[in-house]
Amino acid sequence: MPLPLPNTAWPPAPWDYAYRVYAENEAWYLGDTDALERIYRREEQRTRPDYVRNGQPMRGGIVGAATRMFWGRPVPAGQSRTRIHIPAPADLATLSSDLLFSEPPEVKLTEENVAEKTKSRLDLIANSDDVHAMFNQMGELKAALGAAVLTTVWDTDVADHVWLEASAADVIIPEFRKGKLIACTMWTEYRQDNVFWRHLERHEIGSIEHALYEGTETNIGRRVPLTERTETEYLAKVINADSVIETGIDRLTVSYNPNMPTRAWRKKGELAYTGRSDFAELHPLFDALDETWSSWMRDLKLGAGKILVPESVLQSLGPGAGSYFDAGQEAFVGLNAPGDPDKMKLDQVQFAIRVDDHEKTAHAIYREILRAAGYSQSAWGDYGSEKQQTATEVEDRDKASERTRDKKALYDKQAISRQVSVALELDGKLFPGKGGGRFELPIVEFPDVSQEDPEKLARTLSLLDAAGAISTEQKVRRANPDWDDEQVDVEVAKIRSEEQDDSLADPRMPPFDENPGDDEDGDNPEA
Repeated sequence: MPLPLPNTAWPPAPWDYAYRVYAENEAWYLGDTDALERIYRREEQRTRPDYVRNGQPMRGGIVGAATRMFWGRPVPAGQSRTRIHIPAPADLATLSSDLLFSEPPEVKLTEENVAEKTKSRLDLIANSDDVHAMFNQMGELKAALGAAVLTTVWDTDVADHVWLEASAADVIIPEFRKGKLIACTMWTEYRQDNVFWRHLERHEIGSIEHALYEGTETNIGRRVPLTERTETEYLAKVINADSVIETGIDRLTVSYNPNMPTRAWRKKGELAYTGRSDFAELHPLFDALDETWSSWMRDLKLGAGKILVPESVLQSLGPGAGSYFDAGQEAFVGLNAPGDPDKMKLDQVQFAIRVDDHEKTAHAIYREILRAAGYSQSAWGDYGSEKQQTATEVEDRDKASERTRDKKALYDKQAISRQVSVALELDGKLFPGKGGGRFELPIVEFPDVSQEDPEKLARTLSLLDAAGAISTEQKVRRANPDWDDEQVDVEVAKIRSEEQDDSLADPRMPPFDENPGDDEDGDNPEA
């Protein structure tokens, strides 16, 4: 898609459909209950001809589904209901990012005898703490919205090197050919009153075009100079007469990074390559979890003890001001209670708080969310698991998260490798002599297991050691994956030194006599 023509719909079809789904996922990710109410009430009000009879929406289809959603039901007039959101969607996105990037991948060049300044440049661009923090952000964004893009960015006034940035699927419009990315339009929105300013940058092979539009929420509006906004004013100094920055390389400065293969959109043209969110098909479960916790909190409110008292014991606040009952009052004098004057009836109302029922329901929903998203039941704790399991069963159960992590890492490896290669090449052109340049696609290595359990690791190393299948050096490396070669060598030397000391005779034992048959004079007394 080239940059949009003035006064056309935004976002353009078919991305308008995709962006509605992105907005729904973002509302769950952020826990924006106001947005959830708007989304599901708007869906409830939508009518389709095949679901309308006598002007009224029939049950079923999109209308019926929205009506059934907890966040889509309007609160009756005059009632105040507590609605609580549990951040399970945000936790799910964080879990995905943690499994992939809590122990960050290492990016290495494949060439031999690489110069030290090139290694330093690579570490600055792909292996620094800043990049690792960005990877964590990318992991969350693509888990929540289905995809992200990695972009090579530079500004010679800000830094003396290029760097990588991540953007979510809801601010990009990719263009695919046979499943391969050939161009990508990214956009940033600025709102001022009822005016929507949008900065679009279109990445093509060898160039990046920038444009600024002034429009409305659903219309791109007119194209205006970049100097109209302070946020884009600096770009006017670096673009050419066609509003383009020539990159000087024959590759894209963006890499598309899907979360998982799409399911629902596989027959929808370009949308088939967009990727699948971890939230796909889980919205009803998120909604049910919120309804469960809201019901639990309602039980707590109703479970607070209440006392029903006769009108005669209420104390008046004056004409038209109502009455009240002082529950701390110790004596009541001169009561004119109805019925038997010697008796005053005070009724107590105490509703049951169904703790076990709500907790079991919530835990069952938690387990189903994790299972459907491809994660182990133990990822958030063993909810309601009363059955004793063997160590083998526990290990097999925990494999689900590792399998999902490995599948997602395949996409991350490709996107990171391609864009790091582009970043190094651009860095060599923009900052010559500092180590950048064109190299083969680098290797991206993820740790075998993210945050491996120390007890499990100890058992594994012990079994390998007993079988004679692992060296001391490899044991140290497995136990300390973040150590460099020097630290490993020092630790191995210490271990071998201690093993040597342990092999010597125990100093508490008497000296070993090589000739036990000889006396002090050298004679054998038994001879």
